[in-house]
Amino acid sequence: MSMSILVHAEGYRLTNDLKGRIIEKVERLETHANNALRARVAIRRVSLRPSDRQFEASILIEMPGRDLSAMQKASKPLEAVDLLVEKVGQQLRKRKTVKIVQRARQPEWRVAAAV
Repeated sequence: MSMSILVHAEGYRLTNDLKGRIIEKVERLETHANNALRARVAIRRVSLRPSDRQFEASILIEMPGRDLSAMQKASKPLEAVDLLVEKVGQQLRKRKTVKIVQRARQPEWRVAAAV
């Protein structure tokens, strides 16, 4: 199942090249979140002056159960997305590891009944 990725920009024009690169980076998260339905990526220009926190990228990954969201700031929009994908990837890996550990801790009689 493939998740749909929506990209939105505020405060500046989003080129097709930049949008494609953002989608490419966010698609990598799908390896850790097989059941993700949709990813909403928003990029905002926070200030007009060049600074190391000029752009803000946020993501909302809609999935069964609790949705996952994060925000990151950087000097360039693509750099903010890179940091954001890394941050969300860590959260997804942690969530997946917790599920695997919970599954391994089940008593044998519950595992046999489920099969």
